[in-house]
Amino acid sequence: MFVSGAYSGFSSSGASELVSDVEPVSEVATESEVITEVELPVEAASEVVAEVESTVDATSELADEVESTVDATSELADDVESTVEATSELADDVESTVEATSELADEVESTVDTASELADEVESTVEATSELADDVESTVDGASEVADDVESTVDGASELADDVESTIDGASEVVGASESVLEALTSTHLPFE
Repeated sequence: MFVSGAYSGFSSSGASELVSDVEPVSEVATESEVITEVELPVEAASEVVAEVESTVDATSELADEVESTVDATSELADDVESTVEATSELADDVESTVEATSELADEVESTVDTASELADEVESTVEATSELADDVESTVDGASEVADDVESTVDGASELADDVESTIDGASEVVGASESVLEALTSTHLPFE
């Protein structure tokens, strides 16, 4: 019906030739089959586009992740650099502390040496003081002995003074007796004058 309507303007011989060139209607694909065959590549292409889009999205996400990883790596590198700098500063501080400790140890050693010398001087001073105390004690003992000697001398002098006084008293009595005798003699010899 489609064929006869389409070629009604031709002659019968031309129509028969044309019809002979056209495939039988049973072998020609129907419109629905053609549409189906056309839709299939379109759907496949759509799926491919969707897959490509998904791949692009995944690639974009991967690129974002790579960028984030690069940023994190850069931050980590900065942290490592800061840590290295802090460690270097700490090493300098430790070195300075060690040097200061060494200087302090030298000062302590010098102080100990000075204290030891001072202790030796104190010990010498104590020994000298002890010897001086012994000398003072000997001097005191000697002075005590001298005092005893002086006391004995004074006592002896007192006794001597007593003896002298007794002698003087005796001499005075002798003089008095002599005067009495002399007076007696004088009184007796007066007529002879």
